[in-house]
Amino acid sequence: MPDRAGPLSGVKIVELTGIGPVPYAAMIMADLGAEVIRIDRPGGYPAPDPSLDFAAMDRASIFYRSRPMIRVDLKSQAGKDLVMRLIGTADAVIEGYRPGTMERLGLGPEPCHALNPALAYIRVTGWGQSGPMARMAGHDMNYIGVSGALSLFARDGAPVQGIPPLIGDMAGGALFAVIGCLSAVLHARSTGQGQVVDVNIVDGSANLFTLLSALAAMGLHDIQAGGNVLDGGRHYYRTYICADGAPLAVGAIEPAFRKILLERLDLAQDPRFLSGTADDEAYCTAILSARFASQNRAYWIDLFDGSDGCVTPVLTLDEAPSQAHNAARKVFCEVDGVVQSSPAPRFDQTPGAISISPAAASISDPVALRSWGVSEEEIETLIEQDILIRGA
Repeated sequence: MPDRAGPLSGVKIVELTGIGPVPYAAMIMADLGAEVIRIDRPGGYPAPDPSLDFAAMDRASIFYRSRPMIRVDLKSQAGKDLVMRLIGTADAVIEGYRPGTMERLGLGPEPCHALNPALAYIRVTGWGQSGPMARMAGHDMNYIGVSGALSLFARDGAPVQGIPPLIGDMAGGALFAVIGCLSAVLHARSTGQGQVVDVNIVDGSANLFTLLSALAAMGLHDIQAGGNVLDGGRHYYRTYICADGAPLAVGAIEPAFRKILLERLDLAQDPRFLSGTADDEAYCTAILSARFASQNRAYWIDLFDGSDGCVTPVLTLDEAPSQAHNAARKVFCEVDGVVQSSPAPRFDQTPGAISISPAAASISDPVALRSWGVSEEEIETLIEQDILIRGA
């Protein structure tokens, strides 16, 4: 693998292993050059479900790439002392346990800030550090249900059955954790003052639908989900099924783009496509549904290629890596035989890199402690005392 590289070189982060938002946030920052060390427990983090045992996936545990992992017995004083030593030299610590867990381990914000006053202490939860639900269990669906985000995905008057954990865990949680971590690190570097950052999925996912809240306040997003301008309620902004059963996305919102859409479909002379009335919308959707269903998806891709008609395929996870634009820009890469997203965003002067493969990052590597100031002799002693675990 290439050496660690990216704009976050020089930022040191201690990650307390969790699921969902925390490892993804740590992966992003490690891909972009931060020196992250992941602390796991002996035996690994327990799987939330037998089918979701990320640690056992080895090569496919993409969340864990780009930083080493060490397994430490945090029930022992020596293990806690070791982690505190790492935190003492770090810019940030990121954890995703229920409120009070880190305090019970003796690793809460108070002792950490006493040791390292400039530390950015990032706490990632579903409900937040306070409030009547703070200590309740939950997962992505619960958090985005309470924030209101889940309701935006309902259709035809029925509540949504479920969506992948993207809006909650990955966006509302992990991406806000990255923003919070880097903001706190910048503040500490200019003032010397560390702080606790309360990142939670309810706050983050509520923040994500700011645009729709603004539209709703203006009366522009107040119809049942699926009937508004930006959620499939217009013929020019929705998906259609082609003759081969493959879906297309149409996003021709602006009149100029809609004109191209209609011209290429030989519908530019039909005045009902520009009336905007509810009755005509139903008519227009039916006409476009029939038109797109008359040819296979490849035909429509070729017809709209290079145009501003805003017609593109809805690709599966298997199809996306080989799509021409994605392939040209290397949006995806392959590591250990597993296709995965490349580091993002892109920097022209300090590009990021996947510096440790998912497979290597899934094996406890106490030697990684040497770059954190722990001597080889100390490492071997801690291994002999079963404080550190070497290997899987």
